[in-house]
Amino acid sequence: MRLLIYEYCTALGIEGNDALASLGFSMLAAVLSDFKELPNLYITTIIHSSNRKLMAQFIADRVQVSWASEGGETCCDQYARVVADCDAVLVIAPETGGLLAKLIGIAEDQGKIVLGPTAKAAALVSNKGETTKLLVSQGLPVPRSEILSYPLPWQWQDKITDHFSWPLVLKPVTGAGGQDVKVINNLVELERAVKQFQEALDINACPRPEFRAIQVQEYIPGDNVSVSCFVSAGQAMPISLNLQHIAQGKELCFQGITIPYRYPQTGKVLDLAKRACESVEGLGGFVGVDLVLGAQGPVLIEINSRISVAYVALREVVSGNLARDLWLTCVEKCLPQRPELMKTYTYRLEG
Repeated sequence: MRLLIYEYCTALGIEGNDALASLGFSMLAAVLSDFKELPNLYITTIIHSSNRKLMAQFIADRVQVSWASEGGETCCDQYARVVADCDAVLVIAPETGGLLAKLIGIAEDQGKIVLGPTAKAAALVSNKGETTKLLVSQGLPVPRSEILSYPLPWQWQDKITDHFSWPLVLKPVTGAGGQDVKVINNLVELERAVKQFQEALDINACPRPEFRAIQVQEYIPGDNVSVSCFVSAGQAMPISLNLQHIAQGKELCFQGITIPYRYPQTGKVLDLAKRACESVEGLGGFVGVDLVLGAQGPVLIEINSRISVAYVALREVVSGNLARDLWLTCVEKCLPQRPELMKTYTYRLEG
């Protein structure tokens, strides 16, 4: 069987953002290293030609590289062409603008096995507003939230100041890695940030109106954590509670992760993450659930339906092979035995 492992940033050859490029390659390298150990599996990946030196360690008989370069076919066209020659696909890509769901949808349309969620599930959790609505409908704790869509309604400021106290959090309705997540302390900052969002809005990148929106959210002080889970056929198995290292400035920038995180009510947090995952029809594979451990207890923030940096750290503390567990979860449709966490490990972003 041939598996395509597609990491968007490495395939695209991102320039000018060393941290993002390093993070993308770290995830790809971790997943490739693990899947190479599985028998009877051949691997294809798409790499931009600018990353040729980085890939030298992985080019082997069982790893086939399709090189991407500027001036040729589009990244989606090349991806669709390579997908056609594979039996299964693992997509690592940001949710921004529905990209993750689009790539999964291309694989689904070709009848391929997807080691992850359905395109429909990915689209749902890629939209922070829709995710919040779903979690609320299940009686799960989330921050108070509002969605501002363009064009903005008349006197939109009143709608926010009447329902929120300062500070509050402003974020794009789709996004990844904490990008453009801002802490707002007063009305002047709010109006400035909303104007910046509007000026930066790329209609071509976000043609669907539901993605041309901002989520306003209650700011909850506390520890930023995530729960890594395997999800299969409507059942979720939490693996670890992780501490996220977040720069607490005007922007909440993700800087790294420590696994595991020792917390007195870890069981309660894991159960909350499990319930959140099981509320999303079609969710599958390696899933991360972000929460804040506030004074009143854990609060759900969002669901990430893809391989994340948590995978890179988690594989350093478990005794088994996470790729084998992921294969069992997605292809054989049964949850593996929960891996034992042997030590503590911290991964920090470079750049």
